[in-house]
Amino acid sequence: MKPATATVDTPHPRSGPALALGGVEKLYRTDRVETVALSRIDLEIRHGSFVSVMGPSGSGKSTLLHILGLLDAPTSGTVTIGGTDAARLNDKARAQLRNRHIGFVFQQFHLVPDLSARDNVELPLLYRKGSSGERRRLAEKALERVGLAARMDHRPTQMSGGQQQRVAIARAIVGQPDIVLADEPTGNLDSAMGNEIMELLEGLNREDGTTIVMVTHDAALADRTDEVVRIFDGRRVS
Repeated sequence: MKPATATVDTPHPRSGPALALGGVEKLYRTDRVETVALSRIDLEIRHGSFVSVMGPSGSGKSTLLHILGLLDAPTSGTVTIGGTDAARLNDKARAQLRNRHIGFVFQQFHLVPDLSARDNVELPLLYRKGSSGERRRLAEKALERVGLAARMDHRPTQMSGGQQQRVAIARAIVGQPDIVLADEPTGNLDSAMGNEIMELLEGLNREDGTTIVMVTHDAALADRTDEVVRIFDGRRVS
């Protein structure tokens, strides 16, 4: 069947899950070996929930998050975002779905060092229609939301790790996504800064109704979320 070419500009229905995986498997093959990264993962994440994903290193947590965010495709199984079957979309429509409805936060921040905080936050909006003035307004609003109104013109090297992660969160939410996927967002921070980032994510979830999925090794942070999904050797064990 030819992938659908329809765009995905309309809001998602909120009757079903925000995210769903059905029988997802992910295999990596070389000439000599086949590695199973994920095996038959079934998962439903409700709209407005805060879910943490835990498991030992190499268990498949980040692979799971990348598939949920359409950054990677499963070898088999289904990925549904707000009722839309991602497999039925062509590459352009899949990218639209990701850009409009999913924000990403990574452990390593992934900020462009030569750009100001404002310009870093504007980056996801370059793939949408809109004027430069509108992009600037939305970027400044997102930076104010994360408490960096006074740091908009600073470059990443002029900010602490916690401030850089706040810029990364502002970039993730600048397009007002339904979903934020966070991969070890406190992993490079001390406990005090990590708690500040967690409080910020909790505020987005509680006040804005943003669905959040967070990979973490920190059991204390996971205990603060609505649900904990545990992955071991590529399989869901709880």
